[in-house]
Amino acid sequence: MQTSEIIEKVVAAIQDAPEKAQELIADPEGAVKAIVGDESFDIHEVIQGVLAKASELGLDFSHVDLSKLDLNALQDAAKSLNVDVSKLDLSKVDLGSAVQGVLGKLGGIFGK
Repeated sequence: MQTSEIIEKVVAAIQDAPEKAQELIADPEGAVKAIVGDESFDIHEVIQGVLAKASELGLDFSHVDLSKLDLNALQDAAKSLNVDVSKLDLSKVDLGSAVQGVLGKLGGIFGK
C-alpha cells in the first residue's frame, strides 16, 4: 500500500472516529497498523502526511489528551535527527490551547 493511501485511510478513520486521534498519539505505529492492516510503511512519512492532511481539512484535535504522548519515543526520534530536546521545558506547555501547535511541531519532527 502506498503512503498516500495509508494517509487517506488514517485521516478517514480519524474523521469517522475522533478517538483514533488519541490512539495515534498514544501509539502511532500501532494505531496506523490497526487502521490499515498493513505493516510496511514509514511511520515518519505517514504521521507527517496525516498531520498535513488533518490541518488542510481543519480537523479539530482539541479533545486529544497529550499526556498519552510517549515523550521517550519523541526524544529518541529527535536524537536520531540530531535535535537536542534536553533544554525543552514541557511543563510550560498549555495543553488545552496548544494541541494544534504541538501536533504541528510533531509533524515537523517526524517529517525530517
